[in-house]
Amino acid sequence: MDKTLRFWVDAEYGARKSHYPKLSKKVARILREFEGCGDANGKITWKASPRCLERLADAEREAEDELDDRV
Repeated sequence: MDKTLRFWVDAEYGARKSHYPKLSKKVARILREFEGCGDANGKITWKASPRCLERLADAEREAEDELDDRV
């Protein structure tokens, strides 16, 4: 699994864990959901799709804009 996809899986797990404290880490389930949405491709190896990379870039820009607004 590539580094970007690992980041999103960890973020998704964290979001789910806050709602379900007894949740075990089910990476395979999260990856299947990402693949179903077109955010991951599991044909050869798991890697982030271009769409997933765009979402990450958008999230980074939003975080930077929020930080700039606070300064």
